[in-house]
Amino acid sequence: MDSDDLVIRFEVIYKDVHLVEVRISAWNGTFGGTSNVYLGLEQLRKTATEIGGFPRNPADVREIMLCSHSGPGDRVSMRFYCTDSSGHASVDSTIESAPDAAGKIQSATLSLPIEASAVDSFVEDLHRLSSSGAGVAILNGRLPPQG
Repeated sequence: MDSDDLVIRFEVIYKDVHLVEVRISAWNGTFGGTSNVYLGLEQLRKTATEIGGFPRNPADVREIMLCSHSGPGDRVSMRFYCTDSSGHASVDSTIESAPDAAGKIQSATLSLPIEASAVDSFVEDLHRLSSSGAGVAILNGRLPPQG
């Protein structure tokens, strides 16, 4: 990712009949992380549906968790929420690796300010990924207000 990009990116890097391997990466200009998660195509569709239309109102909160299996492994959580009564929005994301040979897990937690229109585009991208099993879905961030 370019150092100027504020983005969460889902990229299909492997596909078979029943599942895809998705590289999920995030960068907010300060922190970043990457994780590879095996998902069923239906999980991508469900994720798109769960965050579609966000935010409906300033109290709207959506949470998703993506992981390859229930045990320790690569996982990504995303929490979409409004930061004020005007509907300014943000997503907090935690990206965790699978344990390495020594049992250590690496993680990055970051916050990314977002616009509703960026969520709409991301949802469209996720639906396209779930239909084709290929491509990239991008959630673009916005620069936080100065001051």
